Amino acid sequence: MRVKNFFTIFVTIILTTICLYYISYDIYSKNEKKKTLNLGLDLKGGVSMILDISEKDLLKKFTENSKNFIFLKALENADNKKKEDPNADYLSFFIHSFNQEIKNKKLNLRLSSPILFGNKSNNENIDSNSSDFEVERFLRNKIESSIISIQNILRSRIDRFGIIQPNIQRIKNSNRILIELSGIKNIDRIKNILEKKAELHFLETYSFQEMISYFHTINKFGKKHFKIKKSFIDLLNIPLIKYSNSVGLVHIKYKKIISDFLNSSEAINSLPYHLHNVKFLWGNKNLDNFFQLFAIKINDNDDEEISSSLNGDMVTHAYKSFGPLNEISINIKMNQEGTKKWKMFTEKNMGKSIAIVLDNLVYTVPVVQSIIPNGISQIYGHFSIQESNDLINVLNTGKLPTSVKIIQTNIIGPYLGNKSIQRGILSFFIALFFIFIWMFFYYSIPGLYADIVLCFNIIFIFGILISMNTVLTFPGIAGIILTLAMSMDANILIYEQIKENIKNKVNRLTTSINNSYTLQGALSSIIDGQITTLLCGFILFYFGIGPIRGFATTLIIGIMVSMFTSICLGRLFLEWHLKKYKKISFRKKISIFVLNNIQNVKYDFLSKRKWSYIISCILIISSILSFFLKGFNMGLDFSGGRSYVILFDRKIIPEKISEILSKTFIENGIPSFPRVQTFGDEKQLKIVTKYKIWEENNQIDEIILKKLFFALKNYFTINFEDFKNIKKNKSLGILSVEKVGPVVATDMTHKAFISIIVSLIGIFTYLFIRFKKWQFGLGAIISLIHDSIIVLGIFSFFHGIFPVLEIDQTFIAALLTIIGYSINDTVIVYDKIRKISKKTSSLMKETINQGICDSLSRTINTSLITLLVISIIFLFGGKILHSFMLALFIGISVGTYSSIFIAPSIIYDCFKQNIKNEKFFIY
Repeated sequence: MRVKNFFTIFVTIILTTICLYYISYDIYSKNEKKKTLNLGLDLKGGVSMILDISEKDLLKKFTENSKNFIFLKALENADNKKKEDPNADYLSFFIHSFNQEIKNKKLNLRLSSPILFGNKSNNENIDSNSSDFEVERFLRNKIESSIISIQNILRSRIDRFGIIQPNIQRIKNSNRILIELSGIKNIDRIKNILEKKAELHFLETYSFQEMISYFHTINKFGKKHFKIKKSFIDLLNIPLIKYSNSVGLVHIKYKKIISDFLNSSEAINSLPYHLHNVKFLWGNKNLDNFFQLFAIKINDNDDEEISSSLNGDMVTHAYKSFGPLNEISINIKMNQEGTKKWKMFTEKNMGKSIAIVLDNLVYTVPVVQSIIPNGISQIYGHFSIQESNDLINVLNTGKLPTSVKIIQTNIIGPYLGNKSIQRGILSFFIALFFIFIWMFFYYSIPGLYADIVLCFNIIFIFGILISMNTVLTFPGIAGIILTLAMSMDANILIYEQIKENIKNKVNRLTTSINNSYTLQGALSSIIDGQITTLLCGFILFYFGIGPIRGFATTLIIGIMVSMFTSICLGRLFLEWHLKKYKKISFRKKISIFVLNNIQNVKYDFLSKRKWSYIISCILIISSILSFFLKGFNMGLDFSGGRSYVILFDRKIIPEKISEILSKTFIENGIPSFPRVQTFGDEKQLKIVTKYKIWEENNQIDEIILKKLFFALKNYFTINFEDFKNIKKNKSLGILSVEKVGPVVATDMTHKAFISIIVSLIGIFTYLFIRFKKWQFGLGAIISLIHDSIIVLGIFSFFHGIFPVLEIDQTFIAALLTIIGYSINDTVIVYDKIRKISKKTSSLMKETINQGICDSLSRTINTSLITLLVISIIFLFGGKILHSFMLALFIGISVGTYSSIFIAPSIIYDCFKQNIKNEKFFIY
């Protein structure tokens, strides 16, 4: 015993010292590279984005942009499959589709062909005899290395941007990257930096004089194409052209019309032979709502994405300088090959305009005044200091191997963040206070020791989180508070076992305590309950991202820490007290009434199982009917769309705003009715819309914001810029923005379903191994499905009355927590039944009833503490967690009921045919 105590003291001292060091260092140190507990977006404000890496573009790149029609058709089929099923393996389906197309057309073409992946770039790994398996393996490695490269380039760009401790992580088993940046003020700037591919090219141009004849030719059928009164020539604003190196100056509202027209079959078929290699590109600058149009020469073998022998791969360094009039220029230094080609290129184009193009946007079109022999050139583009810094950042970190697209955005203003912090801290301390009071008044001095153990829990949890540089989110805080409440369960189990031993007149108090810390005592129940909950935590961590993964992290750490503190440290305190004072009481006078009415209960629960079945069947059938008749209030995570939290200067009626916006958000002649609800304060509204969510346009977010502003401008006294910019201490306008693409929504739905199924399978497997009886696994799974359906049914039936009942990622986290908690309750009841059955060598009705009664005090005690904590978080934790906490409250209430009335009843009904002969020895 002394050795065990010495080990506990040694580990506690070491852990406490290390954790207190990290906590104090985090508070007092000013070192930016220190280990710290980073505040998440919902606590500090910032932006969260999911970037999708184009596998299609990567495959095209690996074939050196092959134009083979079978290859392109297979890519198209793979794209369609990916839209239907976001979790489909793109590469596998591409290869399958490619082989199917070859088979259908009876062609002799292989993936290893020189016109596909067996080209010069890949000849070290692939030759004409390589099998499809070898090609697939090569492509998977190339895709994987490209994704890693993109992640590193994005990290480098963000680091140069000056953001402290960004969270950049690849979403497991996918081609997506999650980026979380707290404290960001200029969201558009960071989006631009992340999406910029950094494809730099130096290209020849056509002058306006060379293009005017062609423009007049296509002008005759332009009006028909535009469906407006203006002609193509008028839209180009040719009389207004002040720049000799551009071929048009187009107003922003006609920009898309002009692009579509120049790429139409009529315009392309009208090109004369000497202009067959023209490509039209836009300038990067908005000149008072006008954009310059340029005509660029591309090589015959170039595709629509523009390739050039003189490109950004040859740039070794980019830096800034200032001209005579303080004009900023960007200097580009090239490598040896680039220097040689640049000299030849400038010599060929002496006196002519050349275009410097970055990501298909023309930055500048200088006239070559002299041959440049040293490989150093300058880009002028009327840059601001910020724009020049960002461009240099992108050029120096290198180009992305392929295009990336932001498919989900969540922007949270610091106004919400400050409120979240205050409410989170308040709910945290109120919850702790009530836990401390409850434990002391219920268990007297042992309860005080349990409170001290809880304090060590807090120190260890926060110390470990800081040492891991964890990002703490609001769901993470909820996870910590919930974990602390659940960690009390281990102490309650032990104390209840000690009281039971005392009741059974075990000779010595020391023996009663020691027996409670064994597998025959409370230890087996603690281990079984905590492992099943831990299993849910690991599954949630594996499938979740962002805040949900943060919740899972705190849950996992909290459970592991509580196992040590409750079993080892709690025992140490009790033994020390006995050694010093020779006696200890586990009850207060205030708890005698409760003990007499709960602990000594003798009730035939199984005799009421038919009524339990009837009640549960009514609830389940009603829930399923509600699924089909009323559906769910699906959050953005599962439906896709845009969400805006807007602060007004007075109380606003949601129905009126919804009516106004339905007249604004009209798609294909059909109004897109937004969902509008009060969000926290009565002056705040949350507006959710699916308007144009399928439209892939970089400007669409800005367009929708403008529609939103002008539709509601009568409610504001601010301009559009102040309305949309998310900044600290904002008194009017948008506080947060969230966007989830439909593909991401489908993906999240799939992952949520898989995470729940995997949890149930994992729990069934564990219980089958642990109890060696499939009936126990079946009873537990049925009760868990019972709990889940009823919680979903309540969310479905009442969502029209209470908009907070929303199905989103947070709800899935709550559902998995309910599963973990419910199985913990069920396993403890099972454990009591097992222990009693060992004494009788059979599983009888009286045995099961006694097992339920013996665990009743612990079940009610733990449930009341947990429900109390959840209620406190619901009341004081803020609107953002209302759905989460409500789901937990309903789920834990239903779970407590099912662990008492449903799960044991199923065990009895499964065994009752041969109950007298059934041996039940489980170790």
